[in-house]
Amino acid sequence: MWKLYLTPTSADQVLDLLAEHGARARIVAGATDLILELERGLRPSVETLIDISRLEGLDGLEVDSRGWIRLGPLVTHNQVATSPLMRENAFALARACWEVGAPQIRNRGTVAGNLITASPANDTIPPLMALGAEVRLRSRGGVRRVSLGDFYTGVRRTVMRPDEWLEEIAFPVPEQGTRSTFFKLALRRAQAISVVNAAVVVLFDGRRVRHAAITLGAVTPVIVHARAAEDYLAGKELTPAVIGHAAQLAVQAARPIDDIRGSAAYRRDMVAVSVARGLRALASGREREGMPAQP
Repeated sequence: MWKLYLTPTSADQVLDLLAEHGARARIVAGATDLILELERGLRPSVETLIDISRLEGLDGLEVDSRGWIRLGPLVTHNQVATSPLMRENAFALARACWEVGAPQIRNRGTVAGNLITASPANDTIPPLMALGAEVRLRSRGGVRRVSLGDFYTGVRRTVMRPDEWLEEIAFPVPEQGTRSTFFKLALRRAQAISVVNAAVVVLFDGRRVRHAAITLGAVTPVIVHARAAEDYLAGKELTPAVIGHAAQLAVQAARPIDDIRGSAAYRRDMVAVSVARGLRALASGREREGMPAQP
């Protein structure tokens, strides 16, 4: 368990504390994942918690002058799920945030924290990766931007250095004609860890696919693109035959394991099912079914 709990009053103070405490410290906001890990002894080296939840101006969710959607580190899952901006431009992410935990978790837990936890089963990573998101990391040494595809190095491992904090998540506003959705398969209908999840983002040119991004969670050590399926879909209409073949191609990206939630073989089968459901929903214009108007 931690020994020191600090509440900085400015971003500069956060950087000073990270520089001072290094790998022994962790930033917390919602702390819905980290507290459990600490209680279970999974982070024995963490002695200091730096709580940024009282800092002002870190919960912004907006479009900047360059046409990028930006999320501050205190943006919660419920903020995203209920945001008209996100539901209109990044429905897959809004739906994924609605699928996270229970209302209490969604109101407390942050999207940034979900990314940093770096579990391959986390729900917000696939849609953000499919949307081309990047994170901005800051330390006393400066700022760097890292694409989400390069952010993860393994299960619960990222490229973040001990003196860095994640101060922003950003992705370009999707082009007109882009639609997206997210599917999650779990052992329960709510408050459950994904057995398989998938985000599907498609830019349509009329009825044909101009570009597709399909990302898969809980089937490899890190979230991955289903590249073969993405390439195959380009220029095609989403007919039943095309959807079926793309779903089978998506399985090529999966390298699942056997665990208590499902076998590797089951997960591979469910990759095809999840991708097919996502593509069918987009083809029929029914991707928003089941998502409440006011989560």
